[in-house]
Amino acid sequence: MTLDDVFDGLWPEVDDALPQAALAEIAGHAVRSDREGTAPVESLRLLRELNWPGRPVPEKFLGGGAGLVECCAMQRALGAADPGLAVAVNMHLFSVGLMVEHWQRRTDTSWLLMEAIATQNRLLASAFAEPNLGGSTTRSTLRARPVKGGWQVSGTKRPCSLAAEADLVCLQTQTEETDGTGGTDGEDGGGPSVLVALLPTNAPGLSVRTDWDTLGMRGSASNTLVLDECFIPEELVFYQAAAGTEDDDVFAAGTIWFALTATACYLGVAQSALHHAGELMGRMRIAHLGTTRARLPSYQAAIGDRVAELLTLEAACADVARRMEAGATPEHLVGAALGVKQQAVRVVPEVVGALAEAVGGASYARSAPLERLWRDAQAIRFHPPTPVATRQYLARRALGLPATLDLDEAAPGLHHDAQEIRKGSGNEPS
Repeated sequence: MTLDDVFDGLWPEVDDALPQAALAEIAGHAVRSDREGTAPVESLRLLRELNWPGRPVPEKFLGGGAGLVECCAMQRALGAADPGLAVAVNMHLFSVGLMVEHWQRRTDTSWLLMEAIATQNRLLASAFAEPNLGGSTTRSTLRARPVKGGWQVSGTKRPCSLAAEADLVCLQTQTEETDGTGGTDGEDGGGPSVLVALLPTNAPGLSVRTDWDTLGMRGSASNTLVLDECFIPEELVFYQAAAGTEDDDVFAAGTIWFALTATACYLGVAQSALHHAGELMGRMRIAHLGTTRARLPSYQAAIGDRVAELLTLEAACADVARRMEAGATPEHLVGAALGVKQQAVRVVPEVVGALAEAVGGASYARSAPLERLWRDAQAIRFHPPTPVATRQYLARRALGLPATLDLDEAAPGLHHDAQEIRKGSGNEPS
């Protein structure tokens, strides 16, 4: 039995979508992208040639019809070949998955956007992350001002993977509060709403600041997207919900898609690290014992514990994805999906670190794949919902308390400080 036999029985085959020859070519480009800190443009071109951008789009809209399980399997394969590329295009996958879930529940004209993505092989960047949000996924610091025919928005989105390489950007912004008399701010009359819209990356007012220089995931090209009085037409807003609330089936479904597909990318990272470590340990000898590290029980025990953790995580990720695809209510699966992602934050870096330690000093060389994979594995800690917010959410749900993915440090002193800050900035009347 091979390494692939141990793990791959949990996932469907994805050779039709990502042939082995294509994955090998993608892996070959990964080293240079990491070294230069740039997007792997050859790999992106190859993905377009394979019609990868349209894989999650339903077949009735001329896409590949891939469900969540197959999408996770594809991301796992890409994560093993090139982690930076996998994380970057996962934002495309999540955004399209959100559109699919929205259309399935609202059956509006958003299918036109999906059909365009599938037939024209359009690649999406996902601009949800922002500075100063604390990992919140239901708010935005960017304010959408209503104008004739749509919204005017200024602000910064960072990091935004493939911001300079994508054709379209899926972005989130927030409307301003009104006087409570109704008007433009949504169905609840006065409360701010979060808007999700799709814009061409060459839209007036959009620009990219190239400033991605990080420890790992260097090939994800996650630069800064700048919006300067950017106009968002009303017809390109495909989702709207009250800001700061999560009682929405589309939001829940989107959270599940991201939590599981992102986890799958890092499962691929761990899988690749296990492969490279196994090869090295099968060659590296302990001279005075006259055998290789792979044959020594002490090394086998250390690796075996990590493999058990990884198998458990793989099985959990695959199971929640299958339950979602089978039609489970998204609101009932959010906790499980976030639990999978939270476990991945701990397990994946520990697995890769343990493998590097078992290999020894050779894994510390810049020429070794394990060094790059170790750096890439650290990035799992920073994807929203962040570990701090997720930990609080899961604990409150388990304790029967009101739970939100917004950080909520409900202390009187903090509340007073927040009021003083708003007064000082002119956002609250004195």
